[in-house]
Amino acid sequence: MSPSPEFLSPKLAKAPFDDPGADLILRSSDGVNFRVFKVILSLASSVFADMFTLPSPPASRSSSDEPSMVALPEDAETLDLALRHCYPIRSPVVAELRDARILLEFARKYQVDLFEPSLTRFLTDTIERDPVGVYALAAAYECWDIAGKALRLSLTLPVNLLQSPELRYSTMEQHQALFHYHILCGKAASAILYKDKHSHSPFNNVTRYGPRYLWSYLHRSALILAHHPNPDVVTAEAFVLKDMDCPHCATNKRREMLECSHAFAAEIKSAIEEVGGHLANSRWHC
Repeated sequence: MSPSPEFLSPKLAKAPFDDPGADLILRSSDGVNFRVFKVILSLASSVFADMFTLPSPPASRSSSDEPSMVALPEDAETLDLALRHCYPIRSPVVAELRDARILLEFARKYQVDLFEPSLTRFLTDTIERDPVGVYALAAAYECWDIAGKALRLSLTLPVNLLQSPELRYSTMEQHQALFHYHILCGKAASAILYKDKHSHSPFNNVTRYGPRYLWSYLHRSALILAHHPNPDVVTAEAFVLKDMDCPHCATNKRREMLECSHAFAAEIKSAIEEVGGHLANSRWHC
């Protein structure tokens, strides 16, 4: 059995957590000492503030010359990142979802509110790059507005690409909500093709005698929207004009198809917004 970090020769953290004048030592789970000031931690965290007001000392003293020591379950990497965001120094830039998760967990556990602005900004800026990862973290840590935005942006991905390492930190309910939302939006988008003649569907006047390229477009749209309910996928020129390869097809016919696809996309967007509207009364603000 390997010895506990408390019995190993501790390492000293990097500046500014190596100050000999500090009045508290935080020891990480992997045996690194962070020399910190109670007043800074008290201002940043209500949990630490309460800890320091307890009548009994929260930690042991290794020698008469050393300040009190508190052993924490977090490793040195976590403490270094979190404490740098607590200290009145230039905070490191949050560049990865992994760092955001570490800070979100630390903020929730130790009630550190000052992380919120930078984390909100980072998650919002990262939605387009990784909507599934942002959704997973935002839902796991109850950032409902951001979770709703990420949920909506996840429609830019087909259902088979709704993947992210961060999903492991969300609950089964939150995981299922992601796929359920996609399914609902896919059904709503595909249903536009089957609206009755009194609706505003751009295909109301299409009959079974319509041109082959139009029926091909409608068929392909129905298939792709079922698992990728994104208006942009049915307006891409290559997709719309795929079967209009006849050299005799007039230019105006091509233009009409493209215009029709954009009208169709507007209908899809409205249908998806209605799905979001059904979720408006819940915590998912889509």
